[in-house]
Amino acid sequence: MYRIIKTAAHWISGWSDEQAERRARRLAFFAFDVLRFRRQLILKNLAIAFGTERSEAERVRMGRESMRHFFLTMFEFLASVRRPLVSGVEVEGVEHTQAALAAGRGVYIVCGHFGNWEAAGPAGSKVAATVHGIVKEVGRGGANRLVDELRRASGVVPIYREPAGSALKQILAALNQNELVGFVLDQARPGAPRIPFFGTPAKTQTSLAAIWRKRPAPIIPIGIERLAYGRHKLRVWPPLQAEKTNDMEADILRITEQCNQILEEMIRVAPEQYFWLHNRWK
Repeated sequence: MYRIIKTAAHWISGWSDEQAERRARRLAFFAFDVLRFRRQLILKNLAIAFGTERSEAERVRMGRESMRHFFLTMFEFLASVRRPLVSGVEVEGVEHTQAALAAGRGVYIVCGHFGNWEAAGPAGSKVAATVHGIVKEVGRGGANRLVDELRRASGVVPIYREPAGSALKQILAALNQNELVGFVLDQARPGAPRIPFFGTPAKTQTSLAAIWRKRPAPIIPIGIERLAYGRHKLRVWPPLQAEKTNDMEADILRITEQCNQILEEMIRVAPEQYFWLHNRWK
């Protein structure tokens, strides 16, 4: 499987931008309109998020575009075997990260699945400090091996949740080295509390807030938007105003809700680039 996927990645890396755009558009139409893959879920998510703000026709268009951007993200990531993701990223607001790192405590990065989220980490490692990303395995065997290789080659250090306890040790070590630790917070984990997201409670992982309370450091949101195939704009936001009180549970919920609010604000900039395929409101 590893060799098959890597061969496909080299083939994709040889496409022109126009070929990639055209093939992503065709695949999106086939998946969304012909196979209707996750179409009902995507439209349900969009209805929850935007309700009467967007017409049904607009939500259908956004759903199809979301599928197209997903394929573009996949193509760009696989093509990074020869076309580094970071080469097409421009960064705005890096001074926020640099100022936070000046405190010497490391930085928590909060982001979501929009734009090409895989390009955000390499950009951060290039312009600020090494990015350590909390990830889960992608498939099994060869598929995850290639994904892991591409992430490391781009300058991102993956942190896996298993075995139990190892992730926290790696997170704390990265912070103690004054580096960046990225959390993608827009996918639910079992037992997670329901916290408002686009005005509707959604299971939201609280790991970042829980770790922050034990080991405070600046929390910086980032968002990345695709400008064209292989070209992206990464925006770094000012640090969240996180506060620690005597109420641990309230602190964790409040900080996580702040993260949801800023992610929602980012998504509204280019909602068609968000990963609406995930069952966000289970």
